Amino acid sequence: MGIIISSFIGCGREYFKNTYGKKAKIFDAVEKTPLTDVDGTTNQDLLEECYNKVMSVVDNYDIVFIPSSSDMRGIFNEHNTDYDIFYPSSERRGEFIENQVIKRTNPKVIRELDKNFEEWVDDIDNDESQNCYKHKLSNKGEFIGNSPIIMQYINSLEHDKNG
Repeated sequence: MGIIISSFIGCGREYFKNTYGKKAKIFDAVEKTPLTDVDGTTNQDLLEECYNKVMSVVDNYDIVFIPSSSDMRGIFNEHNTDYDIFYPSSERRGEFIENQVIKRTNPKVIRELDKNFEEWVDDIDNDESQNCYKHKLSNKGEFIGNSPIIMQYINSLEHDKNG
């Protein structure tokens, strides 16, 4: 069974997939399942559909990425399903926005990140769910792809494959 990782925007999900995709079998629910209706609102049925999709593939993948929104975390908490969340400290706001600008992310997404960064981080900080294992990335340049916890997991996968 794989692990479920909830990834805050800019924490390096894409970099991780590109760098470690040959070492780990990765499923990205962010890309595979829509989470909002055409009008942009979150739909409980779509959240449930995403949850079911993740649960149907988690045994076949080493890592399954899900969004870090409170709605998404909520559906996993409701189902009592464990997941890890990687998110930045609020002090890294400038770094994360700058990285999105450099990456040429859609300006609407950058504005939303800029406007809501502290609120989203606080929301995760205040999440008391027993299913949520938090990994706050506090240091500049610290992302999922260089997290010691994830690197240890990737190394264990390689060891298991090599017998």
